[in-house]
Amino acid sequence: MKKDRKLLFLFVAAISIFRMIYVNFVPLVPQEAYYWKYAKNLALSYFDHPPMAAYTIAFFTWLGGDHVFFIRLGSILFSMGLMFLMYAITVRLFDNEKWALTSIIIINCSVLFSIGATIITPDVPFLFFWALIIYFLIRLKDSQHWKWWYFAGIGLGLALLSKYTAILIVPGIFIYILLSRSQRRWLLTVHPYLAILLALIVFTPVILWNYQHDWASFMFQSSRRFSGMNRLRLDFFGQLIGSQLGMLTPYIFFFVLVGWFNAGKKSFTERNEKYSLLFWISLPVYLVFTVSSFRSLVKMNWMAPAYVSSIIAGIAWLQSANSRWSNRFKKWFKPGIVFGLIIVIFMHLLPLVPLFPIRKGDTWTGWKELSKRVLEIKYEMGDDTFIFGHEYKIPSEITFYTPNHEETHSGEIIGEKGLQYSYWTNIDELVNRDAIFVTSNAHRYKNIGRLKAHFKTVEEDSPLKISYHNKIFRIFYIYRCYGYKGIGK
Repeated sequence: MKKDRKLLFLFVAAISIFRMIYVNFVPLVPQEAYYWKYAKNLALSYFDHPPMAAYTIAFFTWLGGDHVFFIRLGSILFSMGLMFLMYAITVRLFDNEKWALTSIIIINCSVLFSIGATIITPDVPFLFFWALIIYFLIRLKDSQHWKWWYFAGIGLGLALLSKYTAILIVPGIFIYILLSRSQRRWLLTVHPYLAILLALIVFTPVILWNYQHDWASFMFQSSRRFSGMNRLRLDFFGQLIGSQLGMLTPYIFFFVLVGWFNAGKKSFTERNEKYSLLFWISLPVYLVFTVSSFRSLVKMNWMAPAYVSSIIAGIAWLQSANSRWSNRFKKWFKPGIVFGLIIVIFMHLLPLVPLFPIRKGDTWTGWKELSKRVLEIKYEMGDDTFIFGHEYKIPSEITFYTPNHEETHSGEIIGEKGLQYSYWTNIDELVNRDAIFVTSNAHRYKNIGRLKAHFKTVEEDSPLKISYHNKIFRIFYIYRCYGYKGIGK
């Protein structure tokens, strides 16, 4: 026991120290630069996400400044906490520290969790608080003390402050409680319902922001997304499966799913509360996003919370079962984990060693060069020139990588979607000024009529080509725009 615990601390410390060094050498990806801009414009919440990632970045950059290390430090610490929580959950459920240590190894041999720990996104605090809720539910099961409901309620509120999909844990919890002989009595008490009320109180900043902005974020994340789900798309389902195989590796993906199905079987046939908890917590996530994938594109990270409990269920199945399937997975366990580790190492090297272009998958190349080029053009056009792009990615990167953090704008300048930028931009203040427009989408703006409708004159500048070893990695297209006319003028 003590040996396994010592290995846990050594493993977590080693991987966290590695990440603290590694993150200094990888440029901010667009999502991080965007959330960093959140942090520089602190608010109760934001158009496309709740505020936890922004608050995390704001806190650590307040401590250490606007350096990539401090922007990402919160992600590393949340991921460290997730590892300790998974260890604690496994030990409390199965009283086996070797299984617990194995769970930590597995999540770090998957691209989804290992690369995710080196960039700051809403998912990182979200997964931590999701696991924290599970831990509190286990303490509730073991102690039967009502106080754990309120700890879980606070955890739920913090998870909702991280990402809206935290709400999916609620139906899983209530089904688990309802089917549990020892737990269902709680449904006749006030504690679960007061815990939800407590979660809503913690979630109040997001509710207030939405109230002040015509419920814009709630509408964006619900009805506006579902409005596009009007026909069957088998290709989207195929993309979901493909992305999960890539993010977890095939072995871990199937190992996790088989373990989760086994947890469901034990929940129904044996009324085993340990497996029941692991099964029902994950079910709403699997169900909602799998069904959605037949109508809409599901992003590769959306399934992540379901894997937190499913990985533990998979380990328990692999170590305790003695069937043809479990024996096959045991046989391939080490090769499967080693293969996952190789993929993780490769993905860590990719931003550091530009071997070959990966087109849209490249989110880290060329930002410093672009920012330098834009500043040169602005110097030629005049200090009053403003900068914008057609979405959040390029403007956010330019703001971060210019020495004085130049103010930038997005598609709202030409009447397109600007996401949070629409709330930061005052169109009237920009009228009659010149601008620099930057995009990496040549096809979308091949016809510059989109730009000419809002400017008196538009001139295409020479594109900026980012090359390594005579291979073009990406191209930025730059336009000089004169005399901004505003929207609808």
